[in-house]
Amino acid sequence: MSLLELKEYLKSRDIVSINDLCIHFRTSPETLEPMLEHWIRKGKLSRESSGTSCGGKHSICSCGESEQIWYQWIG
Repeated sequence: MSLLELKEYLKSRDIVSINDLCIHFRTSPETLEPMLEHWIRKGKLSRESSGTSCGGKHSICSCGESEQIWYQWIG
């Protein structure tokens, strides 16, 4: 996976979770995070977390689950 492949995938999605990225690219968060940080530093990508409360913006119900990280292409 290259930075450009990651960019194209992010652009094709509205919002994508780190878990979805790991599944799609068949890799770990530790591998993806430096690449995602590259696009965040360039102002092309935003990161948000859903928190742990029920009824969050990106959750069906996240009660009792750990915080989810989401990325949105803004460039």
